[in-house]
Order: sequence, then C-alpha cells, then structure tokens
Amino acid sequence: MMSEDAKTRIEKFDGQDFAWWKMQVEDLLCQKDLLQVLTGDKPEKVKDDEWKDMDRKALAVIRFTLAKSVAFNIVKETTAKGLMTALSNMYEKPSASNKVFLIRQLVNTRMREGASVTAHVNEFNTIISRLTSVDIKFDDEVQALLLLSSLPESWSGSVTAISSSSGTTKLTFEGIRDFILGEDIRRKSTGESSSSLLSTEGRGRKKERGSNRGRSKSRGKRGNSKPRKERQDIKCWNYNENGHFRSQCTKSSIDQKEIHSATASDSDDALICCVEDTVESWIMDSGASFHAISSSRKMKNLRLGNFGQVRLANDKMLDITGIGDIDLKTSLGTIWTLKNVRVIPELKRMLISIGQLDDQGYDVHFGGGQWRVVKGNMVIAKGKKQGTLYMVEVPAGNANTVAKGSSPSSVWHQRLGHMGEKRMKMLVARGKLPELKKVESEFCEPCVFGKKKKVSFAKTGKAPKAQKLELVHTDVYGPTPVASVGGAHYYVTFIDDSTRKVWVKFLKHKSDVFNTFKKWKIAVENETNLKVKALKSDNGGEYVSQEFVDYCAEHGIRMINTVPGTPQQNGVAERMNRTLNERARSMRINAGLPKMFWSDAVNTAAYLINRGLSVPLGYKVPQEEWKGEAVKYNHLRIFGCSAYDLDQERDKLDAKAKKYTFIGYGSDKMGYRLWDLESKKVVRSKHATFNEAELYKDSLGSNSKVQKQQVEFETGTGNQKARSVPEPIPEPENVDTEFEVGGNNEEETSDSGSSDSEEEPPPQQPDQNDNWVRRSTRATKQPQRYDPSVNYILLTENGEPDSYSEAVKVKDSRQWENAMKDEMSSLDKNKTWVLVKLPPDKRALQNKWVFRIKEEHDGFKRYKARLVVKGFQQKKGVDYDEIFSPVVKMTTIRLVLSIVAAENLHLEQLDVKTAFLHGDLDEDIYMAQPEGFQAKGKENLVCKLKKSLYGLKQAPRQWYLKFDNFMGRNGFKRCEMDHCCYLKKFEKSYVILLLYVDDMLIAGSDMKEITKLKKQISEEFEMKDLGPAKQILGMSIIRDRKNGSLELSQEKYIGKVLEKFSLKDAKIRSTPLGNHFKLSKDQSPKTDEEKEKMAKVPYASAVGSLMYAMVCTRPDIAHAVGVVSRFMSNPGREHWEAVKWLLRYLKGTSKTTLCFKGKDVVLRGYADADLGGCKQSYKSTTGYIFSVRGTAVSWMSRLQKSVALSTTEAEYMAIAEASKELIWLKNFLEELGKKQLNCYLFSDS
Repeated sequence: MMSEDAKTRIEKFDGQDFAWWKMQVEDLLCQKDLLQVLTGDKPEKVKDDEWKDMDRKALAVIRFTLAKSVAFNIVKETTAKGLMTALSNMYEKPSASNKVFLIRQLVNTRMREGASVTAHVNEFNTIISRLTSVDIKFDDEVQALLLLSSLPESWSGSVTAISSSSGTTKLTFEGIRDFILGEDIRRKSTGESSSSLLSTEGRGRKKERGSNRGRSKSRGKRGNSKPRKERQDIKCWNYNENGHFRSQCTKSSIDQKEIHSATASDSDDALICCVEDTVESWIMDSGASFHAISSSRKMKNLRLGNFGQVRLANDKMLDITGIGDIDLKTSLGTIWTLKNVRVIPELKRMLISIGQLDDQGYDVHFGGGQWRVVKGNMVIAKGKKQGTLYMVEVPAGNANTVAKGSSPSSVWHQRLGHMGEKRMKMLVARGKLPELKKVESEFCEPCVFGKKKKVSFAKTGKAPKAQKLELVHTDVYGPTPVASVGGAHYYVTFIDDSTRKVWVKFLKHKSDVFNTFKKWKIAVENETNLKVKALKSDNGGEYVSQEFVDYCAEHGIRMINTVPGTPQQNGVAERMNRTLNERARSMRINAGLPKMFWSDAVNTAAYLINRGLSVPLGYKVPQEEWKGEAVKYNHLRIFGCSAYDLDQERDKLDAKAKKYTFIGYGSDKMGYRLWDLESKKVVRSKHATFNEAELYKDSLGSNSKVQKQQVEFETGTGNQKARSVPEPIPEPENVDTEFEVGGNNEEETSDSGSSDSEEEPPPQQPDQNDNWVRRSTRATKQPQRYDPSVNYILLTENGEPDSYSEAVKVKDSRQWENAMKDEMSSLDKNKTWVLVKLPPDKRALQNKWVFRIKEEHDGFKRYKARLVVKGFQQKKGVDYDEIFSPVVKMTTIRLVLSIVAAENLHLEQLDVKTAFLHGDLDEDIYMAQPEGFQAKGKENLVCKLKKSLYGLKQAPRQWYLKFDNFMGRNGFKRCEMDHCCYLKKFEKSYVILLLYVDDMLIAGSDMKEITKLKKQISEEFEMKDLGPAKQILGMSIIRDRKNGSLELSQEKYIGKVLEKFSLKDAKIRSTPLGNHFKLSKDQSPKTDEEKEKMAKVPYASAVGSLMYAMVCTRPDIAHAVGVVSRFMSNPGREHWEAVKWLLRYLKGTSKTTLCFKGKDVVLRGYADADLGGCKQSYKSTTGYIFSVRGTAVSWMSRLQKSVALSTTEAEYMAIAEASKELIWLKNFLEELGKKQLNCYLFSDS
C-alpha cells in the first residue's frame, strides 16, 4: 500500500478554472516523464510501441482527473493530445462567448459583506488570469480600480481614502491588493469586521427621511451613484400610484400576511421568506439576494458570527448567524454545491437566490412550469413548479441530510449494520428498540451499492438441528485484493445449525483454516460442554487435507463434503458469506472507510447478524438462542462514526479526549474498537463518547470536509515500501458474551449525544494478558515531564555522553567513571539487588547509563551518573500494576513562593540522593548486570531487584509511598489540593514542604523546626542539604529579604535554548507573535520535497522548550505557544518562522522575571475569550491569569472543547474554566491557613 508521502492529490476538473487544472496536469505528466506526449510528435529514438504505451498512460492520467460531467464530452478521444485539444477548445479557446462570459464575471464580481477578503482577492485574480489566457489584458491601474470597485459598502471609507491620497500617481494592482489584505488584518486585530460595520449602517433613520431610502450611492451599477428620482417617477407599491412611497401612503396597506418578503436591515439585501409553511424544502427565489438555510449542521467552511439581520414583512427581525457552503444532491444524481449560504435559524424555508446563481456564472431558465440551472452545456439541476413556487427536487433519502440530519429509523438502520426493514419492524414490535417508535421506509444508497442481488441458492427447507454443535457449517472467503489492517486476506466462517450463530475468523493464509478450526472447536466446546458432531463444507483443499480428515476422525466429527461444482449444497455457509459481505460493504461505503477496513466491517456485520432476527429460527435471535440470555441494543453505534476517548498520554495542558473512528465491537473482553488515524493503531475502549452525525468521510481533512473529489497518483519511482503499522494489529474477534459499557473511574466526559451508563452493568477489569494493540496509557508511557531522566534534560544541554562506551572515551572520562562508581556504591549500600540465575519463565530487563551535568547556582558543575532500567520493556500486570509520579504543580510552587515573600519566611532546599532506590518492590523483577560493572566469574547471572531503580515504571510511586509514610509519621499533613505539598503547624509557626521527585523546597518562619526536619529526613534517606534555595527546576530564585521581594528567573534556561537552536545572536522581537502570522494547517507541507525539508527542522523540540518556559515563568507567551503547538504533527515553513519569532522575543525579554512582593495574599483573576480564533476548527480560545499582589501565579491559554456560537457563549466557557481554577487556588490557600475573604474574577462580558 502506498504511503501518503508518495501520492499527489489533484482536484477533479469540473468545468471551472481550466488554466489551474491544466497547469497541475502538465506538472504531473512532467513528473511522470509523459509531458512530451501532449505535443503529438514522436521522437525518433522512441519506438512505436513505447510511444503508444506512453500516450495511453498520459491519456489515463488526464481522464482520472476529469469529473464525470466533463469526461462524457470527450469520451471519443483516444489520444492524449486529442483529448487536451478538445478540452482546450471547449474551455480555453478565446471564443466570443467565452470572452463575454469572463468580462461579465469580472465586472459583476462583488465581495459580499462578511465574506473572506483573501478569498475575494483570489477569486478576482483567477478571473484576471482566465482573461489573460484568452488574450484579454487589462492595464495595471484598470485592474486596481476594478478591485477597489468590487469591495462592499463597509469599505467605502477605505476606498475613498486611498483614491484621494493617490493624487496623480497611478494605482497599481499589487499595491491595492496589499493594502486591502493589510487593512483586513488591521480590522481583525482591532475587532472590526464587515458585520460590525453593517450593524451600524442605516440605523437611527428618522421617519421624515423615508423618501431617501433605497440603496446607497456606492451600490449603484458599476459603483456609480444613481440620480435621485423625480417625485413623479416614484411609485407606491401598495396601489401602483405615483408621487409617493409606500411608507407615505395614506390608504390602508395590503394584508401583510400575504407578503412573503423581507429586507436585510443591515446590508439592504432583499430576502424572500415564507413565514407560514414549515416544509423542509428549497425554493428558487428571484427576489433573494443570497442563499439561506435554517440549520448549519451539514454545512462546510462554516464561519460563525454576527452577519446582520433580515426583517420579515411583519417587522420581525431574524439574525444571520453564519455563512458557509452546502452540498445538495439533485434529482439528476449530481452534487450541487451552494456557496456563501446564510444561516438564519428561524427561517421556515430554505432559499436559493437566482441573483447569486447569476453572479456565479449559472444560467437559470423558467418556462412550462419547470426550471433549469445550466452552466455551459451542462444541466446542473432542474425542478417543477408547485403551486406558485419553484421547488428544488431533492431525493427523499437526502432531504433530511441537508436539513436536520438522519431520522431515527435511518440511524438505527445504520447502527444495525443496514438491517432490512422487515426485521427492524419485528425488533420494534418486540420492544427490542425502545428508542425507535416507528420504522420509516427510506432510501439507503449504501445498501444499493453493497447489496446487489444475485441468483438465490435453492432453499433446503430443512429445519435447524435440535442441539447446539450437532451440525456446523463452514466456508472460506478470499483472497481479498486488499489486505486488512492486520494483514489478513481470507476469513473462515463457522455457523451453528441449531442457533444459526456465526463466528468469523480472519486468516493471512488459506492453509491456516485447520489450526483455526481446532482453536474454535476447543473454545465452543468448553463454553457449552457439548461436542462438535458434524462439519459441513465444500471440497476445498483446506478441508480435505489428510491432517484435517484424521483430526475429525480422531475426535468423532463426521465430515460432510459437497459435490464439486455445487456450492448450493453448502447453502447455509455460502448464503452467510454473501450476507456478511453485503452488510459489511454497505457499512464501509456508508462510512467512507478505505478497503483495508473490510475485516472490521465483516466482524461488525457478524456481531449484528448474531443479534438480528433469523428466518430459519422463526425470527428468533441467534445470540439469545446460543446464550439463553436477552441481548441489548442500546450500546450499538453507527459503524465508522467519530468517537472520543480519554487521551492517557496527554499532559496537563492538552485536551482530555482524543478523536478516533469507531470500527466495531471488541472480543469477549468487551469494549469498542476504535481506529487512531494518527498512530495507525486499533484502540479498545469502554468509555468512548460518539458523534454519530459525523462519519469517517465527513471528518477527512483537518477540521473541514472535503469540498471536491480528489484523485491520487503515485509519484514515487521504483518499488515503494508498504505502509508500516507501528505494532502488529490482530484481526477483530467475534463477541461471544454480551457487550458491556462501563463508566470511567478516573475522569468524566460530558456529552449530550449518548449516555448508556445507567442501563449497563458495572465495568469489568480488562484481561492483563490481552494481546490487543492499544493506545499507550499512563501505565505504559508517562507524560514526558514525569520521566525522572527529563528532570536533568530540562536543566542542562552540555553535550553529555550518550552511552557507557562514550563516557569512558571522552576527555573528562575520569569524572564520569567516578560518578558511575558513586552510583554503584549507593546501589550496593542500599542492597538494591542480588545476583541469581534467571528463571526459565522470566526475562531480564535491559539497562543503560544516563549521564548528566548539573550546574549549581555558583557555577560549579556536578557530574551525575544514573543506572536506568529500560522500563518500556515492562508489561502491566507482570512487572508492575500502578504508577504515580510525585511532581508538585508549578502553580503550587509559585503560590508558596508568594507566601514566602509576603511573610519573609525561610526557604531551604534539599536533594535526596538516589531517591528511587528507597522504594520497596512488590513484584519479582530481573535485570541484566550494568555495563562495565559485571561481577567477575558471574557474568551469566542477572540482578533480582529488591529495591526500585530509576526507569522502572513503579519506581516513582514506590518512592512516594515511602516518603509519604515518613512524613505522616513525623506529624506532617498531606494537602488535599496537591498531594506533593505537606504542612505541619506549630503553636506560633508552620513548615511547608514541596516535593518534586527528589528535589524539595522547605518554607517556614522558624529555622529550628526546618533544621529539625532536615535532620529527620537525613536519618531516613541519604540526602544533600543545598542550604537557602537558589535554583529549582531550571528556575533561578533571586531573593532580597530586606525589600521583601522574591524573583523567579529563567534567563539561563532561555540562553541555553537559544544556543541550542542557533539563535543566540538573532535579532530580537518586541511581540510574542507578529500580526502577519496567519497560521493554519493549509501551510503544512504538501510535496515530498517540502516534507523532507521540514523533517530536518527541530520543530517539536523547539516548541517543547518554549512550552517549559511558558509553564514556569512566562505567561506572556502562553497564547503564542498554544498556537504554534497546534501544528506539531506536520509543521510547515511558516509555522517554523513563527517559532523562531517567538524565540527571538524570548531573547529580548530573557531578563523578565516573576517578582513576588507584598504583605497580603489576595487572589485576583482575569478571564477572556476570542470567537472562532482557530480557522480550522472554528473553536475559540480561553485565556485566564490569576495574580497575587500583581504577580502571576496561574495562567492558561487553550482552545475550547466545543465551538461557541457567539461571543457570549465563548466568554461563559472561559469564565467557567477560570472559576474552576479560582476555586482550586482558594481551597489550596485556605488549606495552608490563608483565608480568602474576597476573591476576584474579572471578565469583559
């Protein structure tokens, strides 16, 4: 299978932008060495057969990039040159009609209020380019003036300003374009928008100004003002009389209920609205100035915000809440994309603006009670007149799709694996589907594609056997042309004749059938205490092999083989294979999943067939007949829908959930099977939340749906390697026990979609020996900041050796050898292990030496060597069970330091030597002897660990348990708000201890009590007293006790980061992120060359360094770091420039510190949010900061979890997040004895 890096995507040519498509095709043909074919002239050196082959390949490439509507017109062309010539004549030839159309399109191009400025400029450039291709060229100043005149009313002030300032100087197109784009950036940065300007346009008019109503001067034809009408030319539309307007008419007005019209109060666009009928249908409207819809659910490229209002005939105002695109499936079977559709939630009918269609180059024809939308020679859509309205004919199966989503019947039809209508009705009648009241007959296109009818096999008419396993039907299907995710090309089915329950087992080779049967036989016989008595199959070689025959004879199994060439005799198995394939194909097509997921679809189909109704059983349920227990259906979900599950690998600033695709149900160990597109792994979960309205095909692309068909081409030459999966992925297994969904014991996610926890049994613990490949959890991979070795990496970058062999060769090898000897001495003194022979059923973990240089505050370098076990080789349930890392929160450190400054407390620091060695182990763990320190004569022995070691997954937890027990014995209380903070109160003083793995900070007013605590710790653990705290976790502590101030600085850390990325001498920047950066995923690498270049850029490392600075002392870069971290998976050149900009900003502000000063400890917080700041997901950003006496102690800038529909909603979400943090801060301070009578949280809402 080709990797994504070896593919090129080209939008299919649908009749628009021929020049752009032609350029892409020519580049693609050049890449494939086929471009010379377009000339039609064969080089002399090329043989005729080779030339014909090249021509045919080029022809195929071009045809693959054509939409069906275009391809039909050139189907007779058999050469690449002839094909391109025909297309050029149709779409590029400078005919009079083409020129007229393009000129009209250019002159009529108008940017609509609220539309994207960049998109408008791009559209204008496209038209100019197409005119140039047909030999029509405009003077540069004419282009500039046309671009200015295409701007909307809200830009009139800017247009006037630039026109006046130019004087006699000629305007240039490039200058005007840059001005417009720059002005757009300025408006966005200052909060202005077209919509906000619109909302003030025309308001506050007095009644006597009614005669002046109408379009403003700048909205006249070609941008020129219209002469004011004479009074006799004015017509009253109430009674067709001249001399006054309708608003001045003294006669009674027409019944307003019969007028189905509305005017846009802010933009003066007319919109025809029907206020009575609630039918979900589209109407062709000649009076509407834009397309309009009531729901944004199925829209693409949606921009939410305030885009003005429309006024109905009864003076009711309706808000326009969004603008986007939507796909309509017409009665012709084509997809019609409507652009710039307004979202008006209270609208009763969906409207298609004829005027907007005209602006987009469509021709609309009415006549004979019918209408047609035509573009060139193509009929795009058509419909009939119904009553007085021209309605859009939308197929029944699509009506809900474009309006309010799928009906309950459709949802359950998909959940049940596209079950037939008859069986669904029977399930409803039996009360199996309480959520579904009635089964509606609806059209399902995936069923049509997936269930094409074949000639049925003759029915045997035989009743099912009375006893389970009395007769088993079996058959093999395959090979499939595409390997499954787990590499299978076959599957074998086993069907119990008595219950009609089916098992599906996936095979890589057909020869695996025999071994698979033996395993299946043992499993079902153990489950039922019955024996398989007969096996019916065809005469395939896999069933008639001598070992298969001997095995069945040995176990008393009668083999029934069909006559060769008569598969009808094995009708039960053959029909089951057909049903499985039809259901699986329908589900996969419906979801839009690639073919490699065929095995997951087949497995899901088998799961649902076992829970469906069986005709041979008299419409009973196979699973119920097999187990004797009623099955449940409330856990079923639509195959291929989006799923969200807890991300156990996240850090504190990441989103709690990760997005997956649902691909089926787990084995008898329960759980949903989810596909992680990023890691290419199958994950199993019992806590997933589902969005059944979004399928895999809907979620393609980063956060926006695919707009056009795309075709993929292999661009690599030579043999390509198959797509690699990080770990082997086993095939799905049948679920033989009833599905269970448990609650989450650790964290909760709330979702309005589905909650089945009340009806489901309690969760079961998963089998620790499960061999499924799943997502790494906290138990298998800790967040990086908790890794013991990272505590050193964060502080220094001094070129330490990477291995033992390197350490003994470098110039300071003596220091490293002494450091290793010290480490071994500590290990021996602590009796960390004993040498034993490795038991036959155990394995020894490997280890390595880790070397670090710790630079003290006085500049002294301390060489440290750590013996670290390779903990990634451990298995949960075998080598460890629970994990935890004792890491105090950065917020806790800053709060305690603020108290230290306010009360002028003593602040001391300790470092526990080999802290992890103090933890006792509960498991038997074996390790290879350390490199360079093998015991002579005992090299074949291994170390059986008695104490913890660095690198073991349970080592931090075991150390913490021992230290926590020690602190409790000495009268210290563990804080509930942070378990790594301890407090002991005395009569007139108190002592606070903060624990960060093996580093400690001790704060208190009584030095005697601090000294006493130090002595107690040193008696229990080997430690180093570092005296007054000068540095912690790479942060320098600068204290002036006379002035009562304490500063936290990362100047040294920032200097090392700049040196690491070769920016130590770079120019400084004054802002964290320049306004000119408009970062998006569209700027990610597209070509192999770009990806190869960016792979050499240390983007992730740089962002990680920035993030550590932000988390510790730099709230000013929180938002900027959040933005650049969104592109970690595929950063582009522009993203890297933004990161370097941010590093240059840190260079200029490296001396910036957090300064704590003041006597009181009062919390004060500020919260804010933008609206739709992320242009991919349209999610808003929450930001808050809390301070004590003006110094920040807690801050956060993060994308919100859901899309806010208004600034109010975004602000509410921001305040909610800030309030949670405020509650934690208040509780923590009060736990330390600092009562908070007044806490403040400010917001501009």
